[in-house]
Amino acid sequence: MSKSRKLKVLMAGAELAPFAKVGGLGDVMGALPKALARNNVDVKVMLPFYGHIDKRKHKVKLVEKNISIEIDNEVDSFDLYKTTLPGSRVPLFLVKHPIFDFKKVYIGSKNVVKMSGKRKEIKDIQRFAFFAKAIARTIEKKKWELDVVHAHDWHLALLPTFIDEYSLRHPHFRNIKTLFTIHNLAMQGITGLDIVDYGGLHNKMTPALMEDYYDKDGDVIDFMKVGILSADYINTVSPNYAKEILTKEYGEGLEQYLQRRKKNLYGIINGIDVRVFDPQKDKFLKKKYSLKTVGKNKKINKQFLQTKQGLAKNDVPLFGLVSRLVSQKGMDILVPALDKVLAKNEMQVIVLGTGDPMIEKQVVALAKKYPKKVKANITFSLDMAQRIYAGSDFFLMPSRFEPCGLGQMMAMRYGTVPIARKTGGLKDTVKNNKTGVVFEKYTITATKVALEQALKIYNNPVKMEKMVKAGMKEDFSWENSAKMYKNLYKKLK
Repeated sequence: MSKSRKLKVLMAGAELAPFAKVGGLGDVMGALPKALARNNVDVKVMLPFYGHIDKRKHKVKLVEKNISIEIDNEVDSFDLYKTTLPGSRVPLFLVKHPIFDFKKVYIGSKNVVKMSGKRKEIKDIQRFAFFAKAIARTIEKKKWELDVVHAHDWHLALLPTFIDEYSLRHPHFRNIKTLFTIHNLAMQGITGLDIVDYGGLHNKMTPALMEDYYDKDGDVIDFMKVGILSADYINTVSPNYAKEILTKEYGEGLEQYLQRRKKNLYGIINGIDVRVFDPQKDKFLKKKYSLKTVGKNKKINKQFLQTKQGLAKNDVPLFGLVSRLVSQKGMDILVPALDKVLAKNEMQVIVLGTGDPMIEKQVVALAKKYPKKVKANITFSLDMAQRIYAGSDFFLMPSRFEPCGLGQMMAMRYGTVPIARKTGGLKDTVKNNKTGVVFEKYTITATKVALEQALKIYNNPVKMEKMVKAGMKEDFSWENSAKMYKNLYKKLK
């Protein structure tokens, strides 16, 4: 590749905000390509054309109909559509097929679709195997010249293998390198060996697939494992998580394979879209503010949040939580720790999120026990989330593990001090006693001590103001991350 020519990158994932978002993956896919384009990378993106995506709203246009694809031992076809990522010229290509026509991104258990004139039961594992192959087929059909194909998480973990197989038949695939980004190692995409036949893969042609096919792990294919073994380079979404997953504690049973790929494993922290998460422009806030006006105007947002939640507008520390209510996010240590601290202190807690029904019940029970101190919102609301970021004094993130975490960055952007466990990306982004309160042990006692430390900080206005402003000065923009990804792409060439 000459120095004057732009890097040509194709990125693919199962989610992409604002078209299809379930979690942090959607935020990454929606922001990273635009930041790369601003850094002089020629990037295009691919996403399934899910049933809920509004063709008119997003100005989606047909590129080509009936592109043939061999899938499930039959010849099928898909249509290719195109639009651009909002606020940019980055092209987004959408793969349309009945397999993606559901209103949800993930369908979970079996659902019935009509394929090749037949009604068939389908699972997510098959949908994303189809999508991975459709990407390779599109590259072949459109004759795209690419330097790097960048696949995200288990959903696209087979893509490097499809690229390898296509390179055996199509010469222009041989120059394509692959990067596989792990967003959450715990979600692996495990299925039966029949997925190999379904995708028309050849388990003896590519070493990574061959190893997973013939190993003695219960006759299963692990998408994540295949991605780790097959991609040219691998990265995770924070430097610390890249180190953690090499250990048995965090490796989710794949640490031995990650150890083998250690020389090709990197960690790049995610960014946040600072244009969206901006207290100076956020339309959901009662009063916008900057670093200069945070002391005065943040209080207005706090009082507005208290009123909206039915809490007294008291000058007490307000703790916010916006999260999936699952054990990974530390709910099993947080709820009992809060119970202990609430019993003895004047404070308020606002929770927003859904998740494990058992944990949801525990949060609701806590709110019933302390009706004047705790409010439980078992739902998700974007405007409420933004108001919690802006109106809270502290933001709770006691995660058991956290590949990157975005909430702590958003909180600091709004001048809210995170209380975070020293793990994954939280360790990389929150500085103890400077921008946040960081604790190490995953215990109720350690969480309780951290909460009590926050109460002391709140009662020291000079210290509190210093930490609020230090967090707001941190640069978590995608520009930094995009430069790191660009350098990683260059290493691949």
